[in-house]
Amino acid sequence: MTRKLLFFFFIGFIICATPLFAQKYQQLEEKNTRKPNSYPIRGSHLLWKNELEISRFIKEHPEVLQQNALRKTEAYSVGSTHSFYADDFTTNAYEDRYLVPSTCRAVGTNCYVFVENSSWGSRVTQAAVDSVKLYFDSKTPADATKGIYRTDVDAFGNPPNVDNDPKIIILLLDIRDGYDGSGGYVEGYFYSLNELPKTQYSTSNYAEIFFLDTNPLDVKTDDGIYSGMSTLAHEFQHMIHWICDNDEMTFVNEGCSLLAEVNCGFPIYSPSRYANEPNHYLLDWRRDDNNAVLTDYSRAARFFVYLRDQVGMGAIKNIVASKSNDTSGIDAGLQASSSILRFSGLLRNWFIANMLDDRNVDPKYGYLYPHLPKPAEQTVYKSTVSPTTENVDRYAVRYIGFKGGSELRATFSLTNPALIVKAIEIGPSSKRVLDVTNGVEFYEPLYGSTYSEVHFAIMNINAFYGYNYTYQATQTTSGVQIIELKYDNTEPTGVLPLADRDTICVAFNAIQGGILDSIRVALRRNTPITGNIWKFTGVGRPTPLGQPLTSSFTISGLVWPSQNGEPYPVPWPNWVTVDLKSRNISTNSAFAVGFIVNGEYSGTTNNRVMVTEDFTPTTPSSFSYSSTYQAGANWYNFTSGEDSMYYYLIRAYVSLSTNNVQQTLELNPIMFHLGQNYPNPFNPSTTIQFSLPTRMYSTLKVYDMLGREVATLIEGVHEAGSHIVKFDASHLPSGIYFYRIVTDQFVETKRLVLLK
Repeated sequence: MTRKLLFFFFIGFIICATPLFAQKYQQLEEKNTRKPNSYPIRGSHLLWKNELEISRFIKEHPEVLQQNALRKTEAYSVGSTHSFYADDFTTNAYEDRYLVPSTCRAVGTNCYVFVENSSWGSRVTQAAVDSVKLYFDSKTPADATKGIYRTDVDAFGNPPNVDNDPKIIILLLDIRDGYDGSGGYVEGYFYSLNELPKTQYSTSNYAEIFFLDTNPLDVKTDDGIYSGMSTLAHEFQHMIHWICDNDEMTFVNEGCSLLAEVNCGFPIYSPSRYANEPNHYLLDWRRDDNNAVLTDYSRAARFFVYLRDQVGMGAIKNIVASKSNDTSGIDAGLQASSSILRFSGLLRNWFIANMLDDRNVDPKYGYLYPHLPKPAEQTVYKSTVSPTTENVDRYAVRYIGFKGGSELRATFSLTNPALIVKAIEIGPSSKRVLDVTNGVEFYEPLYGSTYSEVHFAIMNINAFYGYNYTYQATQTTSGVQIIELKYDNTEPTGVLPLADRDTICVAFNAIQGGILDSIRVALRRNTPITGNIWKFTGVGRPTPLGQPLTSSFTISGLVWPSQNGEPYPVPWPNWVTVDLKSRNISTNSAFAVGFIVNGEYSGTTNNRVMVTEDFTPTTPSSFSYSSTYQAGANWYNFTSGEDSMYYYLIRAYVSLSTNNVQQTLELNPIMFHLGQNYPNPFNPSTTIQFSLPTRMYSTLKVYDMLGREVATLIEGVHEAGSHIVKFDASHLPSGIYFYRIVTDQFVETKRLVLLK
């Protein structure tokens, strides 16, 4: 299965990769060659039904894995030609495999690199081939002396060898996935059919082989190679896992492959996706929902990275080697590693670690992997919470947080022994984790002094049933609460190379009943810069800035930092607070805090808002109007690499009367979003995702090429948040269709392709 999402595209505007410093700006223009609205998807995910059939065949005919092929009369050499069977993902049928004429362009210690003849020269160069060989044989981001092959073998075990040639074939080709310039495309895959004899499957290549895309993945660029090699690390684990246990549970197999990426030094897969959905069955794999399954990947990545951080790669290798499946295989691997830990205990600790993430409190409550986003929770500001009943999914968790009050009392009534509650207490200089007893009042007199935050983790350690719990709570509040809204979690890493009079902003969610108390901004220098507060339009284009909510203001940095480059001083000395209490700015609607860029980037008297880098969120919050970007003057979100985005260091503080505040505040999407349907092309059904920043009337309809309505998917009032709609087109003929969402504030249309 392929590498993670490189780019996210929202509301029809491009999220483009940008470097941090001006001298790299030309590199930005050179790297941004991918067509808009495209994203990688996983080929192995699309082959899962075929893989199940192969697994059943092997169970019925185990002798096929014992057969030994005749040794090749001669190994491949540079210039050797061969036609390999590849897969057409627009049909996913055995009989639709097709032959790819290709030529060996490099021979490494552990690989042959073949390139389909039609891609050579135009999409693949010798330099790209050499880079693939180098990464597979000799280096990874984690170790400049050890390639993907040795790193994965050391971590997970030996690969199969059905062709009696230890070298593995890597075939670069334009994978047939229906990609037409937008939507999803298959970046690479491993398919176990190629491990079976031709006597059983005539279209088997009967060899260890990986397939890596050449369109739109651009292996001629550093970014393309980086992404493709992360895919290769991922897929190689699948190959190893297949020979060890060819019917492993998807969650475990995918978790190990996602860990292979991290172990080779590539970033963890989209951790914010799981952070937004902690109350979901841990082992679930939503194959038929191509948006939700991305969160399943995120959840598996975080769990297996945590598992590695707790027990080491040796235990992971034993898990792969175990013939037991699912959590039994995890326990078998732990036992073989002489670890006293078992899955049930790891699961509880993981739920705590996701919120606390501090190994100084206890190693079991933290990751070695840095700066993972905290899970979503209900944050309670009200002084009294009446008895409230909620459900926790199987192997899942809910979080409830209390901040800023004192004298906390809470009682949890649990309906099953599988439900466990822990209190995670966090203060300026002290943190701890406490048990919460079923039906007994939990009282924390140190809340508000030693501990400024208390988070309750309500866990379900049952694999089969979700259970309800009821809780009630009281806390002493001052009558007015100041709530911090921020998206950044790290210190500044630089500034973006924008031009004079360009504009930047950060959009914040609405907080009903609140007044904007102040903002804090990390500035580059101590020269003036002008800002304002606007109503957020909910879209990135044509502009995120709506009606001004106050008159503009000018601020300056406190100092001119003597260290004005990498590494930047920690803590950053130029945070400036802007007091806005007297302006009486309501936060009942989403709002944006923005500044006009002052002077040219290279000037010595200009000022900028500092940025930091963090994981790409499901919905972006930082926006930049660039007048000089090569794609044209417009509003953009800028990414800093795979799964990483630039965040402006602007924080908002909202004053809230706790007597009137709602029981809980949960941050909803701050903008409109209509996602590209997936899969696309499709037959006969596809999935469409959209997000609304507030509760509103919405319609989502499908039209044919002549503009005739063929389906109404939604019509009515929908709550704020993310929504998923299935479109079944079994009654329609093949062709191009359009789907269009309409609200009173937002209209967007996208194309979908039905291929029968």
